[in-house]
Amino acid sequence: MRLLAALVALVAASCRPAGPPTTVPAKPLEKEPVVRVGIAVGVAEVAVGSAAPFEITVTTTGETVRARGGESWVFAAAGAGEVVGRGPGGRTIGPTSSLIRVQVPGGQEPVTIAGKPYRGGALIRPGNGGGVTAINIVELETYLLGVVPLEIGARPPEELEAVKAQAVAARTYAVGHLSGRESLGFDFYATIADQVYGGAAAEHPTTSRAVRETAGEIVTYRGNPILAYYHSTCGGRTAAIEEVWPRAPVPYLKSVSDEVEGQKGKYYCETSRRFRWDVSWAGQALRETLARTLAARAGRSQPEPIGKVRGIEVEGRTQSGRARRLVVETDAGRYTVPGDSIRRVLEPAPGQMLNSTLFVLDAKEEGGEVAELRARGGGWGHGVGMCQVGAMGRARAGQDYRKILTTYYQGTEIVRVY
Repeated sequence: MRLLAALVALVAASCRPAGPPTTVPAKPLEKEPVVRVGIAVGVAEVAVGSAAPFEITVTTTGETVRARGGESWVFAAAGAGEVVGRGPGGRTIGPTSSLIRVQVPGGQEPVTIAGKPYRGGALIRPGNGGGVTAINIVELETYLLGVVPLEIGARPPEELEAVKAQAVAARTYAVGHLSGRESLGFDFYATIADQVYGGAAAEHPTTSRAVRETAGEIVTYRGNPILAYYHSTCGGRTAAIEEVWPRAPVPYLKSVSDEVEGQKGKYYCETSRRFRWDVSWAGQALRETLARTLAARAGRSQPEPIGKVRGIEVEGRTQSGRARRLVVETDAGRYTVPGDSIRRVLEPAPGQMLNSTLFVLDAKEEGGEVAELRARGGGWGHGVGMCQVGAMGRARAGQDYRKILTTYYQGTEIVRVY
């Protein structure tokens, strides 16, 4: 109860990795875009095939090989800036510096890239820094079928409106970042560098329905696609973008309460398993953690020479109650860590980020150093934009996806662009 009271007090007192969109549609698009997704980027070799008969074509010369269903062709670099494909029975295509297209006539069956099925077709090209890159070419709505389930999970039917909100947010990101990786020959990575994309194997009936029922819709602010940041759990209140990252304020990315209307102290995201959490470090574990993470933050491969942690505290609170800065006093010096970087410094375990920056610290000192540190917090993720678990709670409470989106992204409008 003390933890709950402390965090509620922080929230009551206070009463997105991606840049801005690279393209801004000033008017509706003429048709649904076809997007290029980097599946295997700059790898030594990649296997591509299909369960159905398929064709492999050098795009500049028209040279074509017809492959049988079930065949797997391996593409690899062949000298500077060239690619060669090798199939069963000693058959080859290339070497060539041109794009190689792999497609199933009629497009009814997926292609496989590195063993996974993807709707649409594939392009093979030399990797920029060597190796080979395999790209999935697919219509935007089909791309979203493989994105939304990995970004929000397979949700039950009563949370359909939350899934629709996620679909519109994911589409907004995609429309705003078309050609965002043009120097690499594609639009998006298939990873958290853009949006996680699992192809046909990731599709789920509920998320597919959400994509279909919102087809072509994006969130805009003054006619431009927004920066549609989202996170798992806000812990009671979302964060304004400038609270978390060194960015200028954005009108629609402000701090928003997730409290249930008319039910003080109840929150739409409180069903999250990380709505409230508790992490502790013993003295030695804390020293080892900080030595490693402070060095990494400074770009050094070797740990910082920290003998003792003399003190550690939060310095300042943001509008939403999150830690503004973490100050660490050691016998090797004083360190100040701002905003979301705190999550990378206070690692619960190597390679793990602290759940959020909405926390309070308790430090026990012995002999002039911190012998134990405890963080009691709430929320999961950076806290900016849409709270996904909050959206689920709002959907169960009867809010539709438009209400959900315009609550988390205030002052925005949902428009259909194709």
